[in-house]
Amino acid sequence: MNGLRRPRLGRASPLVAVLIIVLAVALFGAALYFGDRFAQHRAEQRAAAALQPRLGTPQPPHVDIEGFPFLTQVASRSIDRVHIVADQLGTTNEALLTLAHADLVLIDVTTNDWFKTMKISHAEGTALLDYGKLSSLAKAPMTYSSDGRVELVMKTTVLRREVEAVVSGTPRLNAKEQTMTLSDARISVAGVNLPEFTSQALLAALLNPIPLKGMPLGMTVTRITAAEDGVHVDLVGDNLDVTS
Repeated sequence: MNGLRRPRLGRASPLVAVLIIVLAVALFGAALYFGDRFAQHRAEQRAAAALQPRLGTPQPPHVDIEGFPFLTQVASRSIDRVHIVADQLGTTNEALLTLAHADLVLIDVTTNDWFKTMKISHAEGTALLDYGKLSSLAKAPMTYSSDGRVELVMKTTVLRREVEAVVSGTPRLNAKEQTMTLSDARISVAGVNLPEFTSQALLAALLNPIPLKGMPLGMTVTRITAAEDGVHVDLVGDNLDVTS
């Protein structure tokens, strides 16, 4: 029996120690990742709740805070990019202008109170004005014609008789005044096409410039284009201060 030796307890394999360290690092990284995603999701929900009354939408807008990691942006109190998609803007807050849809990107957003107030270095995006709202602003039915032109049916008086004038033209933006008028106007009265000079003069009397002020978050219109679903507008804004 003296010749039998007890087995010696060997030291743990270096490979096992490495695996334990790798596993611990992986679990720690996963916890940081999912914690960051959870914090981002909560921030997006708070941002949507804060922006909804500001945008005047029946439902909260979709908010996507871009960039990873999110928590470092929170620590610096500056969000790199915020992507906002919303429908029916201006319908619940008595806005000067209602929009059917808007897709906006806010760049370099600073907020200390979860988006109740914001300082935005730059903002850009697009929005859609439907023809129903434009008809109300123009005080005449407006529809899409073709080739980027719109058409209005208006009442006017010629020789003391009320006649119907069909007006078509390409939407034109007055960037300084933030209004929309028509260019390259074509007008027919009682089925008779008027000369170009007469059409432009009659258009000035029939159609007042349509105001485009009151865009989301104080942005301004830089371009307008007519399409079948409405008039598409490009929006931009710099150094915007947004408060409740």
